[in-house]
Amino acid sequence: MKKIWYTYEDIHRAIKILADKINHAQQPFDAMIAIGGGGFIPARILRTYLNIPIYTVTLSYYDVNDHPTDSPQKIQWTEGLASQLKNKRLLVVDEVDDSRVTLEYCIRELQKDGFHELGVAVLHEKRKPKKGFLPENLPYYSGIQVEDWWINYPWDALDIQAHNQQAATAHPTEKP
Repeated sequence: MKKIWYTYEDIHRAIKILADKINHAQQPFDAMIAIGGGGFIPARILRTYLNIPIYTVTLSYYDVNDHPTDSPQKIQWTEGLASQLKNKRLLVVDEVDDSRVTLEYCIRELQKDGFHELGVAVLHEKRKPKKGFLPENLPYYSGIQVEDWWINYPWDALDIQAHNQQAATAHPTEKP
């Protein structure tokens, strides 16, 4: 599988594009629900542009070897947040829409818990058929569409200099 590396600067530019799409849609959200771990940093940068609070849930769809499991598992959920977030418009944020299984699971579980005013924002949307599905009327925003390559994010790097050197040689059409 081909791989691509993004720098923090690339991420910031893509989130600016994402924020512009959300703001131009004129469907304001009251808060974000970041899906941890990949959605944490994009949500925090997105907050700079949207100026709304961030809450978190943590789901795991991949095992320790980065292979998908049978279905996502809840690690941390909305207990204690329901009273604060009921009847609010919530934007669910993740780093990548790959198979869409995690997004489908998260939206479905939030709806079961009584959250119905939802939207989705992802930093990267992979151009490929999806296994998961989202409701047709659900507002959906992506920063940029990318090929179905393995994405190396800077927050996963052990050596940021080596990571940025790899990013410097990345395919320019896949960069914001």
